Amino acid sequence: MTFVHFVNCMALAYAPYVVTYKSSILSEYNTLMKIAFAGIIYMLTQLGKMLTLATFFPTLEPSQPGNINVISEMLKTTVDLADLAGIYFIINRTIGKPELKVLISGVGWSGAQVLFSHILSFWFGARGLEFSWKYIQMAIDANITLVHVIAISALVWIWTRNDLNRSLLPMVTTLLLLSVYRDLIVEIIVQSFALNPWILLLIKGVFTFSVAFLSLQFYLGLVEAS
Repeated sequence: MTFVHFVNCMALAYAPYVVTYKSSILSEYNTLMKIAFAGIIYMLTQLGKMLTLATFFPTLEPSQPGNINVISEMLKTTVDLADLAGIYFIINRTIGKPELKVLISGVGWSGAQVLFSHILSFWFGARGLEFSWKYIQMAIDANITLVHVIAISALVWIWTRNDLNRSLLPMVTTLLLLSVYRDLIVEIIVQSFALNPWILLLIKGVFTFSVAFLSLQFYLGLVEAS
């Protein structure tokens, strides 16, 4: 039974990535190696962020146990701006249609993120003797991550376009910053109102899909105009 739970969690977490690859332009252009390249850039970026955090940002403990230290978390989250540089590098190195650039960076980056952050938890936790909803929540979060990173990739591509209407640049920049600080914003809301993990997941999902919807509108507007 525990093995079935493990398989269910794996399928729920990773099947959407396979479906996205198979049902999109990615499979037509045989982009597995480019997606793998995006995953490598993700790992190098995370390594650079870890070194930066360890070198320049001291660990600040919360004033009360169970609370988050907002200043410390803001400093740590600011380092996540490096993710935008990493995604930009992938987009800049990808030749092809805008859709191809966005999907390669989005699927490759998010796939590597979910693989390295969830696989060990599923293997050692979801196969445990005691059933826990925690791993189902992690699997659902993996799907939200896919949408989240694809939306960020689209925003990065939009932000770098020379034909972007300058009046829209502040909105695109705001959406990028909201995407980077999403986890911190959601965590502050959850801790402020003592919400349970399912509500956290719901808020994160609504936040992510709202940003994704807006980024899609900007993306389609630029693609249709070009």
